[in-house]
Amino acid sequence: MKRLSLLGFIGMMATFLAGCPIYDDDGEWNEGPCTSGDCSNGGCRDSSDCGLNETCGNDNQCHTGDCTVWGCSEGFSCVVTGTEASCQPGSGGTGGTGGTGGTGGTGGTGGTGGTGGGSVTWCGNPDDCPMGETCAPDGTCQPGTCDTVGCVYGYACEASQCVPQNPAACGTDADCSALGAGYACVSGVCTAPSDQCTDQTQCPANNKCVDGKCTPSCSDNTDCDGGYTCDPVLGVCTVPAEPCTITNDCGSADQVCVDGACVPRSDMGTCPPGDVWVENGCIPNQTAAFYCNQDGVQDACAAGSICLHHACYISCAPPNDNACNNLPSFDVCKTVSTMSGDHQVCGSNSNLGNECDPTAGLACASGKICIDGFCK
Repeated sequence: MKRLSLLGFIGMMATFLAGCPIYDDDGEWNEGPCTSGDCSNGGCRDSSDCGLNETCGNDNQCHTGDCTVWGCSEGFSCVVTGTEASCQPGSGGTGGTGGTGGTGGTGGTGGTGGTGGGSVTWCGNPDDCPMGETCAPDGTCQPGTCDTVGCVYGYACEASQCVPQNPAACGTDADCSALGAGYACVSGVCTAPSDQCTDQTQCPANNKCVDGKCTPSCSDNTDCDGGYTCDPVLGVCTVPAEPCTITNDCGSADQVCVDGACVPRSDMGTCPPGDVWVENGCIPNQTAAFYCNQDGVQDACAAGSICLHHACYISCAPPNDNACNNLPSFDVCKTVSTMSGDHQVCGSNSNLGNECDPTAGLACASGKICIDGFCK
């Protein structure tokens, strides 16, 4: 059990200790070690040619994980003993989960160059696996409960079930519905309405506030990445490039399904700058940046500005009627209503609308979403 619970961590360390490509001083890639013979093209002949927690798979390449996922090279078969699996001398090409004889090669028990004896079901969270199987630390669905299989990163085994280590963790807004009206899944955490964004000034550059979440804006697909394409009507990166229902729909160990989109898989909770971990995937950070707390007054804002919805806005109320004249991006004096009353601040016709406000329970009609205070 303890060995399995550490499998994900060991796998990550293996990447650094033994599985990484090696570069010389000129930036050229050098093949890794091959201790048992002449392994061409960086391949392997048996698992002794591979690093810690790596397996020489049926494609004669080293892979992090065991032979239940990658199979074995020619001349070896996958033998499972208790909670451990290893390649032992014997007929080759076997492996995979649930195999009943090889599906490739010349038949028999795998055949030369067999395809693994069974398919792999990839997962990023427990709901990705069928009943009776568990999302294991290696990101595949394995028969049994987490008591013996363990849990994928971000989940803990309780009462034989994998549950989020963070009780507030979520993958979709529906996961937060039991907490009350207006709660939304923001950056993988169920977030109260008061802690969601209201307009783009609370989001990173080139983002808009969409239904309380900071979302990359776009004019075409080249502005989007991380599994999303551009909605040309709304101008935000919200259209899944590869739609999915479960992670296995994505068809790769490198992707997971998060809220209906195939996104890059996280490396043990680590994501690129600007992205956050959600159900073992990496998505753009949706969290609002708040700078002040006391609504309707200057608070921590600069002179001439007031705090509204935890963000600072330049006031254009008398006698500052001309305050917006020299602000190309926010050149309209707009009236904004908050919990503290009505206020006049500098904005634009693309933000600071008053048609909708997720933080105040003011939603758009069915079929529309709230972007920077406007129903679109």
